[in-house]
Amino acid sequence: MKMLEFEGLEQAEQLDLLYTEGTFVGKLRGEEYIRLLYQLHDFYAEVTYLRYRFTAISVRCSDATDILEPYLSQIKF
Repeated sequence: MKMLEFEGLEQAEQLDLLYTEGTFVGKLRGEEYIRLLYQLHDFYAEVTYLRYRFTAISVRCSDATDILEPYLSQIKF
């Protein structure tokens, strides 16, 4: 699946694909949110959740590695 195809899906379908086919990369915690980064095929998807309700509020996709920057300290090589 290409990134544009993924972006065209409903958010619930995106989340299902990430949970079943994606590779978890890392987690960031803020005061009001939690962000989870997944790799799916040849792109990355970052899901932002409200911290206390664990409700997904957005999914951001990128095929550039810049999205990895905040997560690098968590990645074990």
